[in-house]
Amino acid sequence: DKAQKDLRDSKAGRAEERKKFEEELNKVQSALAPAEGEPDSVQGLATRAHLVERIQQLGEGVFKAAQHSWENA
Repeated sequence: DKAQKDLRDSKAGRAEERKKFEEELNKVQSALAPAEGEPDSVQGLATRAHLVERIQQLGEGVFKAAQHSWENA
């Protein structure tokens, strides 16, 4: 009788943990979902570090293009 009660309690605890895990997973998936109108080039930038790196790359590209235009004006 005690073993059955312990088993039921264990199952209930696991079900609660699973529910919490699924809720957290849904939050993460929502946070990583692409925004409306988001260009393909930024999809996959899931962390601030990825975003900062991409911004630096774009900035360098703009700088080089401006420098080239200035030198060839």
